[in-house]
Amino acid sequence: MQNPRCLLIQVIDPHYHHDLAKANMVELTQLVHTFGGVIVGKVTQHRVKPDPGSYIGKGKLEWLKQEIVSQRVAIVVVNDIVKPSQLFRVERALWETAPTIKVWDRVDLILAIFEKHAGSVEAKLQIELAKLDHKGPRIYGLGATELSRQGGGIGTRGKGETNIEFEKRQLKKRRQFLIDRLNKVKKQKGDRIDRRSELGLGPVALVGYTSAGKTTLFNALTGKDKLTSAKLFTTLDTVVGLMKAPSGNLPIILSDTIGFIDQLPPQLIQAFESTLLESLTAKLILHVVDIADPDYPKKIQVVDQILTKLGATQPILLVANKIDLVNKKALTDFRQFTTGRESLALSAVTGANLSQLKQLIWKKIQ
Repeated sequence: MQNPRCLLIQVIDPHYHHDLAKANMVELTQLVHTFGGVIVGKVTQHRVKPDPGSYIGKGKLEWLKQEIVSQRVAIVVVNDIVKPSQLFRVERALWETAPTIKVWDRVDLILAIFEKHAGSVEAKLQIELAKLDHKGPRIYGLGATELSRQGGGIGTRGKGETNIEFEKRQLKKRRQFLIDRLNKVKKQKGDRIDRRSELGLGPVALVGYTSAGKTTLFNALTGKDKLTSAKLFTTLDTVVGLMKAPSGNLPIILSDTIGFIDQLPPQLIQAFESTLLESLTAKLILHVVDIADPDYPKKIQVVDQILTKLGATQPILLVANKIDLVNKKALTDFRQFTTGRESLALSAVTGANLSQLKQLIWKKIQ
């Protein structure tokens, strides 16, 4: 699908703060651009709560039927994590006017981005597992359509089994296969981490909200030239590099991994447990924050919550990146917001305070 035309919809409570709603739509816009979509419209619907049947309600659904034809929309993206049954009902209602239309929520969009960027076998396995967990139930919602017809053909267990039952069985089988493969990958990675500990001190893991500048900081600390981009989710696979220690012969091992984002369901985090293993085994976590982002307080909280879900218990150092883009007041506000937490402000691009970070890392891991 080349540059699909996308229509964005979000449903918000009328009492919801307008600035937060606007910020949520900005992030969805970034995600669509990262995916490669062309945005032809953005719609905010005010409802106290989403419609239980179709999420957006009958009136908006009728409007949508006309809009997708006039705007030649290929994908409708809902800015939320939506029940599979609701997404299916909307998509089915739109088939009358647009038989090839797709209706996605945030998770579908993020998974589509992951799929485009995945390079390693590990990443591809993790993405397929996450897609099965998220999209699989949507197939079960097709029970009233052609998939509910009985099938006694090749691959079924006999006359009388419905296609929906067959699909469920095949998905369950495929899911177990993926879990087994990922468990092997996880064990192999654990063995590599154990062997790597003989080559240097640490490891130290860089984590943070996507586009916080983790990869730029990783390059500055290790001297590597890993690809950076203004787009979200530049990094999907964990990359390891060595940083020269201030003293001693052994270098310090650093790892850069996938960026976090708000409203990630548990199954997506679980699917990437193998990739995140580098962070969970680190002796020190550098939580990189884009201090030039006005929404950084919320994003710090999102990353903290995900680390808690992952069971991370290591010391965490907040690293306020991009100080070359802010004034002194912004630095003061950051220090006030993070009172009680150890932090350091720097610029990975200009190198400002980079030597202080290296000294602090050395002090922490000795």
